[in-house]
Amino acid sequence: MIGASIVIEGTSTGTVTDFDGNFKLDVDAFPVRLVVNYIGFEEQILALTTIPDKLEVTMQEAGITLESVQVQGHRITDKQKETPLTVEALDLLAIKETPSDNFYDGLGSLKGVDLTAASLGFKVVNMRGFNSTSPVRSLQIIDGVDNQAPGLNFSLGNFLGSSELDVRKVELIAGASGPFYGPNAFNGVISMETKSPFFFQGLSAQVKTGERQLFEAAIRWAQSFNNESGSPLLAYKLNFFFLKAYDWEADNYEPVNGTDFDASNPGGYDAVNIYGDEYKALWIIPAIQSGLRFAR
Repeated sequence: MIGASIVIEGTSTGTVTDFDGNFKLDVDAFPVRLVVNYIGFEEQILALTTIPDKLEVTMQEAGITLESVQVQGHRITDKQKETPLTVEALDLLAIKETPSDNFYDGLGSLKGVDLTAASLGFKVVNMRGFNSTSPVRSLQIIDGVDNQAPGLNFSLGNFLGSSELDVRKVELIAGASGPFYGPNAFNGVISMETKSPFFFQGLSAQVKTGERQLFEAAIRWAQSFNNESGSPLLAYKLNFFFLKAYDWEADNYEPVNGTDFDASNPGGYDAVNIYGDEYKALWIIPAIQSGLRFAR
């Protein structure tokens, strides 16, 4: 054995074996007890009264007994773990480098993601080829909590999401995520993780300006309290977020293409951005009334 340890019992004097298992050790007097150790083998103690002509040491394999074994259960089986998942993520650095009004626009740069802009504040994330302005089959969760809007039955992008200052990581799962997140994740999962007030403390703020009269401001404050022993006991955080911009205005009052009448028609016409003004020609068909007279 290469590198076996030989030490004189009760002292720090010793040596190790070479490539051939040989060793040389100087002792002051006999008798002497040598302690031989090697990783994975039981310790051997040799009692020598004289210098032997040839010394051979046989080591026995050692068994290791663990103090305790902890078995943890998971809500998914091993077969479900083998389900292929495509996970794309935005970390803190990628969120800060997103060149847009908020980090949500940065999701469109990830692989397999199609971002639809319903408005400046309402961005719809589509995955797995289901492009829609209202992806009712997408699941958006924040710290494990479903972000679905009551009554609408789908997530409103980042309208009801978290402030950019409080987002730590965003993960998009576009694979067969049903076994993990349920049937509502048919179109994919957007999982956002916020910053813990125990690890991200203090005051942070940001201001953004841009075209279309864009103004965005956010402020975050987090603080934690320790117990008497100095361990974290309680923490809280406050987030304030404000976004204002000139999105678009429905001011196209031109006639819809293909209509029978233009804007000069005195009876009205169907305009592009005037709703409820649908105009159709009414053909008046004279009614023929007939009556019967009875003689008295």
